[in-house]
Amino acid sequence: MTSTKSVLWIFILGCLLSSARLIVDTPGVAREAQDTSLRSGQRFSELRDALPKAGVVGYLGESGDFALGHYYLTQYALAPLVVDHSSGHAIVIGNFPRSQPTAFPENLKLVRDFGNGVLLFANKDAN
Repeated sequence: MTSTKSVLWIFILGCLLSSARLIVDTPGVAREAQDTSLRSGQRFSELRDALPKAGVVGYLGESGDFALGHYYLTQYALAPLVVDHSSGHAIVIGNFPRSQPTAFPENLKLVRDFGNGVLLFANKDAN
């Protein structure tokens, strides 16, 4: 009986220690996510002013582990404008926060470089 109580207490202590890590780490993760979305909004503020207020624009970005996250942050920063993950639109946004691209598709003409990896393209082939 004493052995069973000891095992039960060890199990409960293990569960509490596991939960304590979640309680300690969660505020830092939430704060980091908030900072990232704020920085993303600041990165795109000048671009937002140069874009139409409504419609659909294309998107060109980096590849890799963070590519999808960068795309979603771009959508968030430019809402209510729809950002389509395609370069087949008249206006295409370039988002390269980690590297400066050296080559672009031939149908895209660089209109303006806003710095911080934010670029604006015009698609010569789009209607």
